Amino acid sequence: MKILKLETQDLLEIFTEVRSGHMDVLIGPKSWLTCQDHFKTGGLKYKVGTDNVGKEVEEEHKRLLLKTPVAPGQFSYDTYHRIDTIYARLDALVAKHRNISELLELGETYEGRKIRAIRITSNVSSDATNNKPMIWLDGGIHAREWVVPATMMYIIDSILGEEERDKSDRMAALIDKYQIVIAPSINPDGYEYSHESERLWRKNRAPAGCRGNKENWFGGCFHSLCYGIDLNRNWETPFFGQVGVSDDPCSLVYPGKAPFDQKSTTVIKNYLETKKDKMELFVTYHSYSQLFLTPFGYTHNLTEDHDHYVEVGKAVVNAIAARHGYNYTAMQGAQLYPVSGDSFDWAYTVLGVVDSYCFELRPDGDSWRVGFELPEDQILPTAEENVDGLLALIENIKYEIGEESDDSGGESNDTEDESDPS
Repeated sequence: MKILKLETQDLLEIFTEVRSGHMDVLIGPKSWLTCQDHFKTGGLKYKVGTDNVGKEVEEEHKRLLLKTPVAPGQFSYDTYHRIDTIYARLDALVAKHRNISELLELGETYEGRKIRAIRITSNVSSDATNNKPMIWLDGGIHAREWVVPATMMYIIDSILGEEERDKSDRMAALIDKYQIVIAPSINPDGYEYSHESERLWRKNRAPAGCRGNKENWFGGCFHSLCYGIDLNRNWETPFFGQVGVSDDPCSLVYPGKAPFDQKSTTVIKNYLETKKDKMELFVTYHSYSQLFLTPFGYTHNLTEDHDHYVEVGKAVVNAIAARHGYNYTAMQGAQLYPVSGDSFDWAYTVLGVVDSYCFELRPDGDSWRVGFELPEDQILPTAEENVDGLLALIENIKYEIGEESDDSGGESNDTEDESDPS
């Protein structure tokens, strides 16, 4: 691919992959004329989306600094919060809703941060709840997609009754039937780095190898040591490392040397493999493009469940649009851009989870002036519409694994502490 070659030559950085027939790239002033020549020679059309990305990032940073910090254990949806605030909120929610929720420590990242999840189900301490069918939701695998962890937290708040209180009966029925496990930020190293150092960072922070795989005679790098693996190319799927990736360790879409050679993906794989027989739904959340993606992602071939996906997709995008009028598009993952090593294909092909999906949140694919820097006033409506989309999705799960046993906990019995951290 011409663009990937230019990235390998350190002339540009791929900002987003192919969306709506175009690709967004970042080009520094020293490389601009050279890249223009390459585009013209290669027959590629181009236009300047913004001429100063750094200024836009700086303006966003200033806005966030002006926000009043929330108290420990509280959360808000008018700004983007750091990982410590997210985890403190999980702690507070579990303390308040201790009969229907518990924290899970899935493992650690390369830099030693915890990957945490919350498990929500009625009578959560009962061993029998482990026999309930399971729903898995994750977000934040790509660091710069800040609206995703925020949306995950809103979904958690909604299921626990802190938000969307008009849906309390539906949520109670949901946790009576299912055990729901939600990991709001599965790449906390990258997420923190995107807040502290490089706003548009995508990957994790593990050393990846030498630029262009060029090592010197002494075992070092001729040019520079690259950091970061694209964790959504690191799952074991057909054609791993061959589709929609680059073998340059500096690339935005470098998949690693082998499937699951990263701690962040391995700890999730290990957990989900123990739940394989109970999983009815796997969902991973990303931004941006306003899409609902179904398997396969690595090939344009249709799955045997394609007809089911068409019906599910209609229900999901209609539910989302009904909330605020924003239109999402349902499509097979490979229609956006074919990739191998993605998580929802792994869940489908390896775990055998038919209902395995990927959401791409706001903005739409043509909003290059916004992209990953979604304005803070869109956090809440994005989260709200995706609660509705998720409920519609759950209502359309294809296979029922089986009813939970009578003693699995039919009542919520949600006991609250005197303090209210919400």
